Amino acid sequence: MGDDGGSWTGPGGLRVTAVRLSGAHGVWAALAGVRGGDAFLVTRRGAIVGYYATVEELAGVLDLADLHAE
Repeated sequence: MGDDGGSWTGPGGLRVTAVRLSGAHGVWAALAGVRGGDAFLVTRRGAIVGYYATVEELAGVLDLADLHAE
């Protein structure tokens, strides 16, 4: 994934961004129980919804078909 791993948008101000879990992202993800090198950050209108380690976890909380690549 990396710092520029991708970004997708969805309805209602939803945004999914692939992020490296270092610095502040690493701290927030660890507090959410997500560990590893990278993850998907989900926000809605700028507010953090959560961090998800895998596409499977992400698909469990939102419909991936609603996302559009930026």
